[in-house]
Amino acid sequence: MNHEEAISLIRKLLTAESQEALQTLIAVNLPQMDNTFFAVLHDAAAAESEHNPAVAARLASLAQTLLPLRTLI
Repeated sequence: MNHEEAISLIRKLLTAESQEALQTLIAVNLPQMDNTFFAVLHDAAAAESEHNPAVAARLASLAQTLLPLRTLI
């Protein structure tokens, strides 16, 4: 996964219409979530922490959801 693909997937995950839709997106895209994806997710959360704490919190929550699944990849 490249940087742009990671950003696109993160946007899709953040804008999922429901928890069920989010879980489906995660299940479908989990095999593609590589080190680049997690680095972009981490960097985005850090960057947003100063400018938009609400988005930073959503990114951090997403990371907490996904990190335990990382070992399944």
